[in-house]
Amino acid sequence: MFVVFLDSQEVHSPIGVHEFERKSGVKLLISVRVKLRMAADSDHISRTLDYTHLVDIVESEARKERHLLETLASDIAAALQKESPKGIENIHIRIEKPQIPHEGYNAKACGVEYTCDCQQ
Repeated sequence: MFVVFLDSQEVHSPIGVHEFERKSGVKLLISVRVKLRMAADSDHISRTLDYTHLVDIVESEARKERHLLETLASDIAAALQKESPKGIENIHIRIEKPQIPHEGYNAKACGVEYTCDCQQ
């Protein structure tokens, strides 16, 4: 079993509950871990998940306007399952929002994590 991952891909996304966030966009850091069922004796890209494909999916989904990080995480997972090779066992997504429009906010980030088990 292998895990292909993307760590803290920075994107600018029209996402947020507040209209001004969707209009101007916000910075997000998106991390994805994809657990694959594959043999270690294979040396062909068709047997794994290409990192560039992973980045393309994250970037594409992040460009779509949404209100919730939860929806973005779920949509990234769905796109990965639809557009990726067979053999995905599990997907874990972490979306961090470094700045939020809230007085007194002093945390490094807030966000969501989403895990789905895949039936491929």
